[in-house]
Amino acid sequence: MSSQNTPVLSPKKAPAKKVAKKVAKKTEVAEKVPAKAKKVSKKKVEEEKEEVEVEEEAPAKKARAPSLAAKYNKYIQFSFYMIRAMNAKCLENNEDVFMDEEKFFEKAHVFDTVENQQSFVSEFLDNKGIAKEMRGHVADQKKAAKVAEKEAAKAAKVAEKLAQKEAVKAAKAAEKAAAKEANKTKKAPKKTTTKKGSVDETDLVTSLVTMATEPNIVEEDEEEEPELDVRPFNHDGVNYLIDDNNNLYDSNSHEMVGSFDVVNRTIICV
Repeated sequence: MSSQNTPVLSPKKAPAKKVAKKVAKKTEVAEKVPAKAKKVSKKKVEEEKEEVEVEEEAPAKKARAPSLAAKYNKYIQFSFYMIRAMNAKCLENNEDVFMDEEKFFEKAHVFDTVENQQSFVSEFLDNKGIAKEMRGHVADQKKAAKVAEKEAAKAAKVAEKLAQKEAVKAAKAAEKAAAKEANKTKKAPKKTTTKKGSVDETDLVTSLVTMATEPNIVEEDEEEEPELDVRPFNHDGVNYLIDDNNNLYDSNSHEMVGSFDVVNRTIICV
C-alpha cells in the first residue's frame, strides 16, 4: 500500500482587527499591481492606515470646571437674594435703593472664583466671636436708649419748671395791672357823716335868730355820700380799713391810701 502524503491542515488563525484586515487587503491588491503602480499606491495605503488608527482613538473627555461646595454656595446665594430683596423693598416704598447691587456683588464675591468664594464664606464660618459681638452691640444700643430717655426726662422737668415760673410771673403782672386799673377808676370814699339828731329848743331859737339876722345865707344840706362795706385790717402793726376789692383806707380819715397785694403780702400805695 503506497503511502500518500496527506496534506496537513494549518490551524485557523484568529481574525485580525478591522484595521489590520483593511491594510492586508490593500497589500494584496498592491501585489497584483505592477511594480510601477506599487510606488504610486504605497502612499495612499499609508494614509488610509493612519486614518483608520485615528478613527479608533477614543475622544478625550472635557475637563470638568470646579464647583463650590453646597455649604458655601448657600451663603453666596443668600447674599444675592438679600441685596435684591432689600432694594426691591425700598422701591416699593418709593425710596432710593439701599445699595448698588454690582458693588455689593463684587464685595461679597457673588460671581467670583470658587477659591475666593470659599475663602470669603470660611472667614464667617471660622469667626467664633461673632455671637459675642452681636450681644455687645445690642447691649450698647440699650444703654444708649436709657441715657437718651434720662436726658429727655430731665429736659422735660426743666421745661416744666420754667413754664410754671413764667405762668406765676404772668399771673402776678396781670393782677397788678388789674389792681392799678381798678384804683384809677374807683373814687375814694368820702367821709361819712351821721344824720343830725333832734335839737333842743335853745338851738332852735338860736338858729331862727341867725336866719333872721342873715337872710342872705342859706344853709345847704350836705350831700349824703354812699357808705362802703369795709372791715378792720392790720398790716405790720398799722390799722386800716379794707373792702372786698382789697382797697385800703385810713382808719380815721377814711381816705383811700392804696391797695393790698394778696400774693406778695405788700401794700401798693396810691
